[in-house]
Amino acid sequence: MRFDLVTLFPEMFESVLGSSILRRAAEAVANPADASEIRDAVVSYHLHNPRDYTDSKHNKVDDTPYGGGPGMVIQCQPVYDCVLAAEAELPGMEATRIAVTPTGRPLTQELVEELAQKPRLLVLCGHYEGFDQRILDELAPIEVSLGDYVLTGGELPAMVLIDCVVRLLPGVIGKAGSHDRDSFSPGLDRLLDHPHYTRPPEWRGRAVPDVLLSGDHQKIEAWRRERSVELTKERRPDLLATTLRVAGALGDASSTEIGGPASRSDAAMPIIAIRDAADSDHDAIDALLRSAFDTDAEAKLVRNLRDQGDAPIELVAEVDSAAEQPRVIGHILFSPVTIEGGDGRLRPLGLAPLAVDPAFRRRGIGRALVRQGLRVCEDARAGAVFVLGEPAYYGPLGFETASKHGFSNPFGVDEPFQVRLLRPLTGPAGMVQFAPAFDGL
Repeated sequence: MRFDLVTLFPEMFESVLGSSILRRAAEAVANPADASEIRDAVVSYHLHNPRDYTDSKHNKVDDTPYGGGPGMVIQCQPVYDCVLAAEAELPGMEATRIAVTPTGRPLTQELVEELAQKPRLLVLCGHYEGFDQRILDELAPIEVSLGDYVLTGGELPAMVLIDCVVRLLPGVIGKAGSHDRDSFSPGLDRLLDHPHYTRPPEWRGRAVPDVLLSGDHQKIEAWRRERSVELTKERRPDLLATTLRVAGALGDASSTEIGGPASRSDAAMPIIAIRDAADSDHDAIDALLRSAFDTDAEAKLVRNLRDQGDAPIELVAEVDSAAEQPRVIGHILFSPVTIEGGDGRLRPLGLAPLAVDPAFRRRGIGRALVRQGLRVCEDARAGAVFVLGEPAYYGPLGFETASKHGFSNPFGVDEPFQVRLLRPLTGPAGMVQFAPAFDGL
């Protein structure tokens, strides 16, 4: 993998990229088991300074903002020319452009896993008050944020992104697949990792849990799973609202259990499980849709999609508690779409109206349905998912404005028409046509 780093302060990267695992990943290394076997460098780092491309005789790259206000804004021309020059160094390898900015989508492990599949990443590091917006509009990078805070520049977030990505590349970490069971990773169903212990068995009166010394690997695995769930409920209950899989929840080994922040300390917390919709759920789904929306159009749409055989993926969220019988409180459906004049291998799907019972909103259930649905779409080898929805809601779930990728639609909308590419677009984009049932919505 090649990293191109566009930065006003390249010296900041020297110690980080020249140390530890990041340094070794950029070097040819001998196989510890056979010194005659040398693996090639896994990554290469290339630093580019926009100051080298400015027209200013003083190497100035910023100016005061239009409209007034404090701070300085990075100008378009030096950054744009720098990016084009960087990409021209290896024109045969397409670069995925990334801008680290406080207004970007959160940097999550799932996003890192996607980026680790790319051959080349070009990272734009902002500074001062940030980039002139026209740079971002023209270069159309993936905008990424490290968290809900502001740093002096994009160099530190870029270093974090590099570290996250590099450690996932084959050959970087000694034991293949060891990172699959880290916190937020798929091997732990995106939960927090369990506690770890090593020698001695007792220290300052604190003993290692007996089960870890038992040699019973089945019990050890069960203990680790329990501690992982327990720690996640305590510290990051929002993760339970997205990815916690609990075998046997509601009798379905593939279900997903959800616990929201309001119930994390409640021993009698109701279980909310995401599962495939069954024929017996249809009446409950219809009632849910009518209660979740102001009209019955969405309920009719879902019913028509089913009748026409255009509902291959349909999930429900079901609540189960001691106080009442299980009932459906959330629903999502994905239907086939076609792309006229586009990449015929993409196999796209459309996300139908997402519904959550009004009494259960603001608990992350809708986002959990979307995330689980996207995993099912990936398992079904779908290439993209399109949605007509609120960008502020779907953006953090990985959706981007579809027009940025060249897609158009017959509905005459722009920003609310979004796409989540599940694999790279190798052919042309085109006009996206949803299933016929959408025409009457």
